[in-house]
Amino acid sequence: MYAIKLPTYQLPLVREVGFMTDEKGVLNHPHRKLDNINVFIFVVKGKIEVIEDDNFYELSAGSYLFLRKNITHWGAGSYLPGTSWYYIHFYDPPTVIVPLEDYHNFQQTSLIAEETYNQQLKLPKKGSVTQPDFYTLQLDKLIEQDKSQDEIRPLLLSQMTYALFINLYKHSKESKVHPRTQRIIAQLTKICRQASKKLSGKEISQAMDMNYAYVSTIFRKETGKSITQFQNEILIEKAMDLFKTEVNNVSEVSEKLGFSNAFYFSRVFKKVTGMAPSVYLNQNYQVTHKNEAGT
Repeated sequence: MYAIKLPTYQLPLVREVGFMTDEKGVLNHPHRKLDNINVFIFVVKGKIEVIEDDNFYELSAGSYLFLRKNITHWGAGSYLPGTSWYYIHFYDPPTVIVPLEDYHNFQQTSLIAEETYNQQLKLPKKGSVTQPDFYTLQLDKLIEQDKSQDEIRPLLLSQMTYALFINLYKHSKESKVHPRTQRIIAQLTKICRQASKKLSGKEISQAMDMNYAYVSTIFRKETGKSITQFQNEILIEKAMDLFKTEVNNVSEVSEKLGFSNAFYFSRVFKKVTGMAPSVYLNQNYQVTHKNEAGT
């Protein structure tokens, strides 16, 4: 399996997009090895069979496949009559010197941390979608843009392709999560968001009527973070709302949110946002109130 990995800070650089139909079923996928070019195929109708380095893939309507650069691939047989498909050829981003972690961003604050964009999307090798019309609409817009004479056409094509790939990534990830796991995470996040303070493991266990270690393991596996981290993010988001909407200093906000002291609150705030609360206050708009005398 030759996975396609895209850094979150880099667009897939499009070389060519297209749509093809084989009405008579006389074509098959070309035997080739594309230097530095990845291939994306999305089948609208019919069937396509492709072999990549002895791995066999069968594509039917609503399914897609990524073929990796510098790996030989070829057709296993002729297409079915009436087969139609879209394709995108795109260059790999520049070589990443430092290995990147797979993407995780179950983040609950409105501030997006810089390291969020220093990860990679591991795109599904092969998959199928439940709403093919949604993806064909995106691909039709790509084809339309490709025909334009706009001087920034390459950038627009790459941007639109990235949006398409992100949707496929999101759909693939969501489809792999077991319904029971989804229910556990949804229940946990609801409990944490509605709480007025940080909950202990015992309190979470009682509220969910489940073993805390089991819930914690599932949550970390699916989100990439601990329940404590998640609760801290919720509290810091509340802190930022207080800073924006009320005249509060750090000690007041810390006390309102149930932190043991302002020093600990400041430490958690900086860990979540990457800056001290005093710096955040200086960088953002604040609400001021006039006194009753109108001064």
